[in-house]
Amino acid sequence: MVEADDTYTGAHCKDVVRLALHVARELGLDMDEQRTVEFGALLHDVGKIAVPKAIVNKPGKLDPHEWEIIKTHTVEGQRMLERVGGFMGNVGRIVRSHHERWDGGGYPDGLRGEAIPLEARIISCCDAFNAMTTTRPYRQAMATSLALVELVEHAGAQFDPRVVDALVAVIRLPPSVTGAAASSEVSLDAR
Repeated sequence: MVEADDTYTGAHCKDVVRLALHVARELGLDMDEQRTVEFGALLHDVGKIAVPKAIVNKPGKLDPHEWEIIKTHTVEGQRMLERVGGFMGNVGRIVRSHHERWDGGGYPDGLRGEAIPLEARIISCCDAFNAMTTTRPYRQAMATSLALVELVEHAGAQFDPRVVDALVAVIRLPPSVTGAAASSEVSLDAR
């Protein structure tokens, strides 16, 4: 459904899934937690279906009104998944929290540190890395090495430092171990 709505977002979500699962394993998450990470990563941007494509794919900086609209995708995604119910209700909680920041400056709830579900912290970091290392309508892709520097510089502020360490370890593993996730390129302006 996400891919049919926006090709880039669909491909992005699949890339985030692969990377997030490697990071989850690196952090020692059990199979149930990995399953939640997998579905949370796959569906983290499902709420963008409710956001006008002109905003999602805007080639320049978003104005304040557009930024408020894009930020609704986390809550919209949670609502969609809660309607499905069961396991997806829990995934909705992760989707809602994937733009929270370790320092409390994120959205929609301003959660901080350990109050942010670990699965959402993993998705947040992997989402940012993938966004930085792929070309977006509003900027060119960044080199993997520069994206890793950005993540490390924002560890303890935007990102959980332990998750950043795990992502860096995963990216530095040989491609035969990590597959396509290690060769992908990601801005901290992850819409």
